[in-house]
Amino acid sequence: MRFEKHRSLSTSTLNKFFILEPAKPIKATMIWTTPIFPILISLLSVTANAKPHYPSSTTSFYASMVTTILKSLDLTSCSLGDSIALPQSTLPAPSEGLALKSLTLGRGTQNYTCATNANTTTPEAIGATATLFDISCLAALATDTNDDETENQSPLHILPDMLRLIPLSSVDFVASLLNSFTGQDLIIGKHYFTEDGVPFFDLRGSDNSSRSTSENYIAAEKEDEMDAPAKPGYGITGDVEWLKLNRVEGGFREVYRVHTAGGSAPATCEGMPEVFTVDYSSEYWFYG
Repeated sequence: MRFEKHRSLSTSTLNKFFILEPAKPIKATMIWTTPIFPILISLLSVTANAKPHYPSSTTSFYASMVTTILKSLDLTSCSLGDSIALPQSTLPAPSEGLALKSLTLGRGTQNYTCATNANTTTPEAIGATATLFDISCLAALATDTNDDETENQSPLHILPDMLRLIPLSSVDFVASLLNSFTGQDLIIGKHYFTEDGVPFFDLRGSDNSSRSTSENYIAAEKEDEMDAPAKPGYGITGDVEWLKLNRVEGGFREVYRVHTAGGSAPATCEGMPEVFTVDYSSEYWFYG
């Protein structure tokens, strides 16, 4: 089989192959809200360092085709309407008058320290760091297709578990590739703790003028927490707690950490170094 023959495929044939037939239009946003994102992340993460196995002409053809498809998609900065509801939990509801301003996925580490490596010592949390990715467009699937029984199984809420298994460097690499292909930057900000131990979320760093303002940040303090719920088929997983945080300073008023994956420390410090990290991923919902 000669791969070069694929270059002769007509536009209509390619449209049919990718289910983009004009007679049955599919919104670009809805293509984005299918599991294409985690699949794309997984594939690109695996192939990022792989050696090429196909002729350069074939690689060029597929690269061009993928670029064309990606440019037709809305990947970031989708409208967050009132129909996008915060996941059900025992946490206090958003304060009256507030609206959802930003919806992100955090991927990073929860950080711990151990005074000794004995089994009588427990790890102490010393903060966290995470890269924040814009998932506003992915939220459309939860709005369009979910009901009460399937809400927790939408791609929006499954993504934290998938992303936690992928090295952050690979996730950043994929985000950079998508930015190069589409001009849309999935990385919307950073989460870290200040020297005073205050959780800080900075969403001001994007060059995208539609979401980059001087008010897109919050220094916060915890109002409430709850244990991460059991997951179907897994039971209690040891994921870090769900949180509601309130503003100390900044343009956002409240932040929720929900649908967490990973991040919990071991029960004791036995065999652990003085300082260590645990990978985690989580949704962060910002209200203002």
